[in-house]
Amino acid sequence: MAEKYTLRESVFRAFLENPNLGPSDMAKHLMANYNSVKAVFAKLSEEGLLNREGRGNYSPNITMILLHLMDRMEALEKGRE
Repeated sequence: MAEKYTLRESVFRAFLENPNLGPSDMAKHLMANYNSVKAVFAKLSEEGLLNREGRGNYSPNITMILLHLMDRMEALEKGRE
């Protein structure tokens, strides 16, 4: 797994590119520990960025992702003032 991103970032980015990857397939795709990847999915779901559709099935929560991005942009803009 590339060290450019944290595991959380790597999982989220890969998931957004291919939302069909559940924790098991994601762990294989990233060559990462299954339990660690599963914990990341649970955390992203808890944060509202992913919707848990069922066992091992998730979908992106587009509304929450956009709101999260808007909050981050606002924080960055305030830091420039």
